[in-house]
Amino acid sequence: MVLKVYNTLTRKMEEFIPLQGKKVNMYVCGPTVYDHCHLGHARSYISFDVIRRYLIYRGYDVNYISNVTDVDDKVIYRAKETGEDPFTLSARFTGSFIEDMENLSVLPPDSRPKVTEHIHEIIEALKTLLKKGTAYVTQKGNVYYDLSSSVEKIGVLSHQTAEGLLEGSGRRVDVEDDKRYQLDFALWKVVPEDEAGWDSPWGRGRPGWHIECTVMSMKYGSEQLDIHGGGMDLIFPHHEAEIHQSESCTGKHPFSKYWLHNGFLTISKEKMSKSLGNFFTIKEVLKKFPAGTVRFFITYTHYRSTVDFNEEALEEAGRARKRLLNTIYNIKNALFDAPDYDKDCGLGELIEQTRYAFITAMDDDFNTREAIGDLFVFSRKVNSIITDEEPGKASLNHVIGLFSEIDEVLGIFDDSKSCAPEVNIIELSEDNIIELISIRDNARYNKDWKKADAIRDELKEKGIALEDGKEGVRWRRKG
Repeated sequence: MVLKVYNTLTRKMEEFIPLQGKKVNMYVCGPTVYDHCHLGHARSYISFDVIRRYLIYRGYDVNYISNVTDVDDKVIYRAKETGEDPFTLSARFTGSFIEDMENLSVLPPDSRPKVTEHIHEIIEALKTLLKKGTAYVTQKGNVYYDLSSSVEKIGVLSHQTAEGLLEGSGRRVDVEDDKRYQLDFALWKVVPEDEAGWDSPWGRGRPGWHIECTVMSMKYGSEQLDIHGGGMDLIFPHHEAEIHQSESCTGKHPFSKYWLHNGFLTISKEKMSKSLGNFFTIKEVLKKFPAGTVRFFITYTHYRSTVDFNEEALEEAGRARKRLLNTIYNIKNALFDAPDYDKDCGLGELIEQTRYAFITAMDDDFNTREAIGDLFVFSRKVNSIITDEEPGKASLNHVIGLFSEIDEVLGIFDDSKSCAPEVNIIELSEDNIIELISIRDNARYNKDWKKADAIRDELKEKGIALEDGKEGVRWRRKG
């Protein structure tokens, strides 16, 4: 099977072939830390977490880099509003971001560089660009990239003309009176004495937004990346700027072989963003919903598609996810009385079919929607086999193994770090509870105390308390 990805650069599905064998240098733009992250950030970082996990699953050696923008106009402005030191503010929200990612089971990057720790490298990169004549210094001391030096590449990633970009750029392009050309972008900005800044050959200032990613991706990854990722809103100007300045710095093309961009998360069909004020923080959402439900909600849509958020949609995602969790519970319950001898009941073939379907779906540009759909089909068939037949312990354990194998990629079943209450409770019907109590009674009669205790513990995890008395067992739901 062949892994294919949609490359924003070429607007085509392409076979994924890394630059160096099985080694993958993957860079994903991190957050600007001036506030708590919202669910739109979760959409991006969960999407690329799944992509990274799948590449590892397929045997690639992934070096994953994601930066933190801890100094920026937004950080400075927020610090002025709060009266807080900007570096203290950005450190606090960096910690908040890392906590959110841990709670969402997003694997930490191999490198998480910060802008403030790489000012020297950024200055050296600007010296290189100035020496090559692709950047210029203004009388004010600002440094800009000169797009006239690579005008043929304008619009290379957004697939727009220079004229179209100028007309539609709006507030996405800085309007400064000392630029030669409106689409030229800042590499270094002079700052007043009362703002955070660093000394440089061009005066006291701080880096422009785009140059940080060039410097940090090349330092911790490679001068040529295999994958560069981020939200669709970063295509222009951020990612296009990276292409210009990176290829000018190194003379190597392409800066990144594959460009992957996740779709927006919207509210009432409008992009969720702090600037629009229509956002829910990750912390707010995790107080109401398990982390696994949030991951399920996001991964049950293809990463390039738009996801429209509302609480009803999350609740529906929770119900759908619970059907899969109940299947896992049913398998574990069936293990109590499953025969020890080998009895497959067709599960071995079903497992192989489902694994093949999962890989086929994920090889198609990481199609998690289809992969999870196949998992539901698998779940229904497993439940049917458990109900109608009596598969052996080994076969049932292999089914659980496949769920675990797939969850290593999707991460939708683990709620251990969630803030939401009773996240591990799967609602059991009264018939389910009475059946389990009956099995436990039978185990106690046969003095199988290990099995009886296991059933009691299982019910306790699901929020069911048992009380043994002279008249039998009474049960109640906790809380």
